[in-house]
Amino acid sequence: MPGSITAKDVAQHAEVSVGTVSRVFNNHSNVSEDIRQRVLKVAAELGYFRVGGKPNAHANSRALKEVGFLYCSSIEQTPATLDPYWAPIFHGVETESRLANIKITYRTITDIRHQPHFLITTLYEMRLGGALLVGQTEAEIVNALHATKLPVVLVDNYIPDLEHPVDTVLPDNFRGGQLAMDYLFSMGHRRIAFIGGPSDSPIRPMYHKIHSIQQRWISYRMALLDYDIPINYTLVESGNLTMEGGYQACKRLLERKATFSAIFCVDDITAIGAMKALREMGLRVPEDVSVIGFDGIDLGQHVTPALSTIHSNMEAMGAIALKTLINRAANMNGPDMTITLGAELIKRDSVGPASV
Repeated sequence: MPGSITAKDVAQHAEVSVGTVSRVFNNHSNVSEDIRQRVLKVAAELGYFRVGGKPNAHANSRALKEVGFLYCSSIEQTPATLDPYWAPIFHGVETESRLANIKITYRTITDIRHQPHFLITTLYEMRLGGALLVGQTEAEIVNALHATKLPVVLVDNYIPDLEHPVDTVLPDNFRGGQLAMDYLFSMGHRRIAFIGGPSDSPIRPMYHKIHSIQQRWISYRMALLDYDIPINYTLVESGNLTMEGGYQACKRLLERKATFSAIFCVDDITAIGAMKALREMGLRVPEDVSVIGFDGIDLGQHVTPALSTIHSNMEAMGAIALKTLINRAANMNGPDMTITLGAELIKRDSVGPASV
C-alpha cells in the first residue's frame, strides 16, 4: 500500500541488516561497494525513494526550489558548462532561474547513465525538486527518474516509446536541414557531401545515435530526393561532433577522390574541422568547396572564412526548458508536450556559387 515501504523492507529484500541499509543511505564508508549497490538497487525497485524518501516531498511541491541540470554525453567528456553548444543552454537556464528564484545544480551523469538505481540515490542526496535531462540521455535514465515522481524535461533530445512520455524541448532540426540544403541548391550546388555524427550502422542507410543528428540526416536525404538527385553514399561520412572528427571525416571524403562542390556538416564544430582538411589539401573555401554548418555557435563567425550556418537559439532553449519544468511541477498529470524552436539561416562567407 502507498507509503508502506520502509528501510526494514529494503533490508529484508536485500538480505542485509537495517543498520546496513541505514549506513548505505547515509553514505557511510564502512560498507562494501557490492552491498551498497545491492541495497540501492533493491530500494529503487521497491520504490523506497518514491514513497518514503525526501525527493518525493520536493516533487509534490507546487513551487520548485532546486532543479538539477543533469548532463549526459555518450560521445565526449567536455562538461556542458564549457562546451560551445551546451554552455549557452545552461546560461539560458541560469538566467530564467534567477527570475524564478530557483537554484540550479549542475551534475554530469555520464558516468552513471547505465546504473539507474545509483542515479536515483544520487538524486535523493541532491534533494532536487525537478530535473532537466540534457544531452544524449537514454530511456533507462528517464524511466528511473519517473520512479522518483520528479518532474522532468528532456533538452535537445527525443526518446520514442518511453513507458511514461515526458516533456521535450528541441531545435527544429528537420526544418534547419531544409534551409541549409535549399541555400546550397540556390547557389547551384548539386553534388553535396554530408558529414554526420556517431552512427550505429556503417551500412546504408546510416542511423545516427543522436536524435537531432538523425533528423538533419533525414532532411539532407529528403532535399536530394526533392531535386531528383539520387543519394550518393560515397559523399556521406560519419564523425563524432568534434573538430578532429570533422577533419578526419573530410579527409576520408577527399581520399576517395569523390567530386563535390559543397559539404553540409551537422554541426559547426564538425564544419570547422572539415574546413581545416580542405585547406590542407589546397582547396579554397568557398571558391572550390562551400561549407555550411548547424547550431550557430559563436566560434563560427570568428573562423576564416566566417562559417555559414543554421542558427538555433540555444539560450532560449534553456529558458523555455526551465519554464516547461515549472509548469510540469504545477501540473504533473497534464499531457506531455514537445516544443520545437525555430531555425534561421545565417549567411556568411563559407558558401559561394558551385564550382563543379
